[in-house]
Amino acid sequence: MPIVVGIRFKDSGKTYFFDPNGLDTLSQGEQVIVETVRGLELAKVAYAPHPVADDEVVGELKSVVRRADGADFERMRLLAERHDEVLQRCAEKILDHGLPMRLVKAEYSFDGSRLTFYFTAEKRVDFRTLVRDLARTFKTRIELRQISPRDEAKLLGGIGPCGRLLCCATFLPDYARVSIKMAKDQDLPLNPTKISGVCGRLLCCLSYEHDQYLAIKAELPRRGAWVQTPDGPGEVVAVNVVKETVTIELAGSGVHEEFSPSQIGEATQRVGDLARSRVEEGIAPLPKRERRDPADRPRRDPPHSGERRLLREEIDNPELLDALALLEEGFDSHADLPLPDAPVPDRAPAQRGPEGGQRPRRHVDHPARPPQPPQAREQRHDPQPPAAPEAGERQQPHSAAAHEKTPRHRHRRGRRRSGDR
Repeated sequence: MPIVVGIRFKDSGKTYFFDPNGLDTLSQGEQVIVETVRGLELAKVAYAPHPVADDEVVGELKSVVRRADGADFERMRLLAERHDEVLQRCAEKILDHGLPMRLVKAEYSFDGSRLTFYFTAEKRVDFRTLVRDLARTFKTRIELRQISPRDEAKLLGGIGPCGRLLCCATFLPDYARVSIKMAKDQDLPLNPTKISGVCGRLLCCLSYEHDQYLAIKAELPRRGAWVQTPDGPGEVVAVNVVKETVTIELAGSGVHEEFSPSQIGEATQRVGDLARSRVEEGIAPLPKRERRDPADRPRRDPPHSGERRLLREEIDNPELLDALALLEEGFDSHADLPLPDAPVPDRAPAQRGPEGGQRPRRHVDHPARPPQPPQAREQRHDPQPPAAPEAGERQQPHSAAAHEKTPRHRHRRGRRRSGDR
């Protein structure tokens, strides 16, 4: 089994295995100089030298060159001081070439032989001419890397919505695979501002407790399910995964109460045992059978047939037994069928007339209006009757239009005249 030492180049980066190269006394957190494919780099020891299995080592092991000293730290400080100047000059070159790029960060290698620029862009950018121009300007090897918004947040760091430093910039080596389904499973509001980080993507912490939420929800009844509680049956209206309880709306009173899965299980078990005991005693209804064709369906006894059989065994009167048999055949709907030797309830005698017949129903008529003279009745149809002629004056005949009446009025007037005669 090879002896390796765990090396990490950044606090939130991945851990790589290196050959200790005889430095078996390296401790965690110590700064060392290691050999990489890009030259010498300053790194930090993540795990002290320890043996590992052969299948865990991938590729050829690079070796640790030496421990870092004060001169190495001074070199890195001088290179870091040039960061702002280098970034400004590169931004000017980008404007000169008119490229849709936004610079994020610039880094020098440990020996200063390579300068790396990190940028973001919506699409792929052809920066070949920019690389040649930057190489002539800085007299070193230039490397441009297009990164994603998550990588940008990891390089720059920051504070998340929780008030702590970003996970990707402190301890998270790889980006967690998150989806909107994780937010739904955890009953989080599907508001982009609530479930997104500073990078504009879904929060990485959505994956931290997702498995625990699924395990707890599997033991709790779903919302809308009917369950049995110590206070009676009810419907689940809310599920609290953090407290591992459910809120039940009781069917009888409509009150909301909170119960744990253990309480619901005990109440369900108690009701089930009670139902099974009643079935064994014969005082509970049997379960429903499958629906079959009415022709093939056996004849079923009417309700309460068991009680009637027990009653029939205790009765010796044959006439009463025949009446019970009629009831079992379906005549129990006739409630007024009298049983033999059974007293018939007295009914109130119907009222009779003077001749023995049934007295007719009393009808109350409204009082009739007093008869009115014909003149008054004609005045109802003629609101403005003509003035009466004076004595000795001959009455002039009216015009035809004045005496013209509707057929209905003429008919009524003729009927009155015939009655007077």
